[in-house]
Amino acid sequence: MILINKYEPLISIDEAFLKCVQDHVELCKIYEFIDLPDQIRVIEKQNSTILRNYYANALDNNLLEIKTVKYLINKNLRPGNIAEKAVEQYQKAEQFINEQLHEQLSVPLLYQLQRIIIDDLYQNNSEINLFSTQQARLPEKLNVETELELESLFEFLNNDTEFHPIVQSWMLHFRLISLPLFSLSQTKFANLVQYFWLRKHKMDMFGLLSIEHEIYINKTEYDELLNKVKPGEEISLNDLIAFGLQLHRTQLNRLKDLFKSYFRKQVDFEKLNPRQKNIMNYVFERGYKLKEIDDSILNKRQKLIMYIIQHRGFISTKELVNEFDCNRKTIQRDFTMLLELELVRSIGAGAGLRYCINLHEKGNPLLEKYQADFVKIATLNEDNGQEEL
Repeated sequence: MILINKYEPLISIDEAFLKCVQDHVELCKIYEFIDLPDQIRVIEKQNSTILRNYYANALDNNLLEIKTVKYLINKNLRPGNIAEKAVEQYQKAEQFINEQLHEQLSVPLLYQLQRIIIDDLYQNNSEINLFSTQQARLPEKLNVETELELESLFEFLNNDTEFHPIVQSWMLHFRLISLPLFSLSQTKFANLVQYFWLRKHKMDMFGLLSIEHEIYINKTEYDELLNKVKPGEEISLNDLIAFGLQLHRTQLNRLKDLFKSYFRKQVDFEKLNPRQKNIMNYVFERGYKLKEIDDSILNKRQKLIMYIIQHRGFISTKELVNEFDCNRKTIQRDFTMLLELELVRSIGAGAGLRYCINLHEKGNPLLEKYQADFVKIATLNEDNGQEEL
């Protein structure tokens, strides 16, 4: 067991935590900034559902082709065996979780998941070929000691205000892995309850996270760390959480690459010259800062100009004259104001003059009120030449 009477990490995981949460906060802002079409958002959310289901079942040694999982989730295929039925039940488990987000962690919640992903899987299978599969299983019940430990863990997490939900989710994941829950699908329970906790606290990156993906890819190291855990060694939880946070950051980076590919399509990245590509790479990384600016002093046309520049990357006064059907001097006055506010900057000259987003790494001091506390601390330490918080 990892911990018996308390669940707080004993060693500092501040650095791993800080980087993970910073990545999460920035990626949320990037996602909102690039403003993907609703259709793309729906498609990618569905793709993430497919990935979670595919890798969760793969971790349970239930290997199916990913296109089969896709067909099952999209209702284009009816399950014809236990392996395919498991995909259907896992999807039902996620749907159940989405309906329970107002609830707290509890042992009854765990039993409900057990019913969906184990009991229902092996019962009422009249339409499924059960040859070479296990017989229908009797429902299992947790032993008294395990229930008491779970109640203690859930009470701690339901009331804890010290640790961030991302850290809590990994505490929860590895604690569930360490306890004798049910004889089947141990990893599935840990993944589903972690998913519940992240969804409950809106830390699932708009439904796009697939932690199961990273666990599967790093399964060897994951298993090795779990096998090193010894009863009474409370320090082990910190090693596991640090490892979990690394997996979390890897998943966030994977999503960031996905967002970047969509952003580049929006701005016709491949048609840009090298300098313009560098600028647009920077816009992708820091463009969200524009959303933090109080634009109440801008008129409607100036706000539209900023919106157009955000999505096209570069624009000239001539192009905007055609866009708004007004004279060039009017547009030039708008740009003069936007330049004074340092919202845009000019590149090129003469007929080649264009305007693009103006971003600075340090940002505008007036934006500090929008920053989370850990960002302010990190910036202060950087200015003071400190390496650690």
